[in-house]
Amino acid sequence: MINQPLTPKEQKVVDEFEKARPGLGAKAESNIRNNDKTGWAEIIADTPLDELVAGEGSSTNSFIYRRIGG
Repeated sequence: MINQPLTPKEQKVVDEFEKARPGLGAKAESNIRNNDKTGWAEIIADTPLDELVAGEGSSTNSFIYRRIGG
């Protein structure tokens, strides 16, 4: 884990995650700093600044799960 200052783009990602849900900023920063395992820093570096924004969306789950109980 590298403990150097975040780049402006990395800091924006942390801020966007924190804004989307408090507490996620710390997880994003951890993923950035553990770049050798996650690759987040390279992905952020390759992403245009205007695309580094939190968005809201939904997804559907196509799996059917059996329920236990009533």
